Amino acid sequence: MTLTWTDWQAVAVPLVLAIGAIAVLLVDSFWKSAPAELRHTVVTLLTSVVILFGLVFVWAQRADVKPAFCRPAVEGPAECSLVFEPLTAGLWAVLLIGGLGVVGLSTYRLLAKDVPIGEYHFLLLSALTGATVLAGARDLATLVIALEVVSLPTFAMVGLRRDRRGSEGALKAFLVSVLSTAVMLFGVSYLYGVTGSLYLTTIANRLSGLDPNLARVAFAAGLFVIVGFAFKIAAVPFHAWLPDTYVGAPVEVTTFLAVVSKSAGVAGLLVLVTSGIAPAGSELRTVVAILAAVTMTVGNLAALRQVEAVRLLAWSSIGQVGFLLAPLAVGDARAVVGYLAAYVVVTLGAFGAVAVVQRHRAGGLLTDYRGMVRSEPGLAAALILFLVVLAGLPPGLAGLFTKFAAFQAVIDAHLGWLAIVMAINVMIGLAVYLRWIAELFRLPADDPFSVDIETPAVAMLTVCAALTAVLSVLPSIMFALAT
Repeated sequence: MTLTWTDWQAVAVPLVLAIGAIAVLLVDSFWKSAPAELRHTVVTLLTSVVILFGLVFVWAQRADVKPAFCRPAVEGPAECSLVFEPLTAGLWAVLLIGGLGVVGLSTYRLLAKDVPIGEYHFLLLSALTGATVLAGARDLATLVIALEVVSLPTFAMVGLRRDRRGSEGALKAFLVSVLSTAVMLFGVSYLYGVTGSLYLTTIANRLSGLDPNLARVAFAAGLFVIVGFAFKIAAVPFHAWLPDTYVGAPVEVTTFLAVVSKSAGVAGLLVLVTSGIAPAGSELRTVVAILAAVTMTVGNLAALRQVEAVRLLAWSSIGQVGFLLAPLAVGDARAVVGYLAAYVVVTLGAFGAVAVVQRHRAGGLLTDYRGMVRSEPGLAAALILFLVVLAGLPPGLAGLFTKFAAFQAVIDAHLGWLAIVMAINVMIGLAVYLRWIAELFRLPADDPFSVDIETPAVAMLTVCAALTAVLSVLPSIMFALAT
């Protein structure tokens, strides 16, 4: 029998999230007699408390290293399936903040639609459980299982509204996920065959000593695994499912997909590339760099043509994935986590503003925002702040600093061609977001824009704007998350 050991503090956050998911479902199931609004409030508070516990734990233990499910290795250090370390703490903080923001957004709109409250929060916490495990995973089996635990609840969340567009979006996401999982498992099986291990540290050590013929097999296997993750994060050319899924889902679920699900996929790919299958100098890192260039270019060019707010954010999120993949391709975890932190906060804010507008104007067109600066200056100012951060413009310094860090990482790795592609895409991105901002300043149509913004929406937008301002003034907070 192989001796194994676990520091249970390493899995405290995923365990509490999983227990919280079950508790939320039980409370909602056995309390049907309560008014829907009261039940919604209790379930939302319980979900928020569970996520806040995770954030407090991460903050308290952020400097520690805690391994879990470890066993002695035949050669080298012990092999562990999950490790809590400073990088894990940073990724967990980003994911939990994203999840908490989605819960806050849900308090604003969810009661207005036929969405089951308990099931929604159960699925959200279940996916968040998988996301945290994915960010801490250190073997291929745990990575694949955690990725599916993230993916499967999100499909159900997309279809919760039970209309044609939601069902279509959920089906597309499910079919793409099945294909990507099959491709990934094919690569995992060959990696295990040529290295004899599923543990990332052992795989990284053995790849350098492989026979040339086996090295080519390992490269192909690693390529399949990366392609599987590319499907999950909607990197080009594996992105076709994303726009329709975003549009078909409720705004809260779309926000979850853009913030938590996408961040989890990037976190898993970061761990996979830097700790396992693509050590420094690997040709697989060149593949990721090419994927970054194509993804940001296609995403930004397609976003230029969109006339709906959600579709524009969907395509621009693909472009943002390209910018995330650029420092990831050179193994700069600090730049990736910093970019993720800014992206999560401003994307939450942008979708929060969209949720407010779509509650009053369901069409979701960019022209619906015309004249907002005059009729709703507070909402317009918040949306402008979020968009300029996504574009990397002052006064949105958080976006400027994170893009600069991505450029620096790429230039330091002597990938000048990628830096040029990134610079071109920054210009395209400016056009994407400035086109939306221009609508806010145009003269209003015959029916001036006016909304009655409720307290939860005001609170959520205020918090996102305040966090954005803090990250712009103190950018070191973002980059300290990975160290």
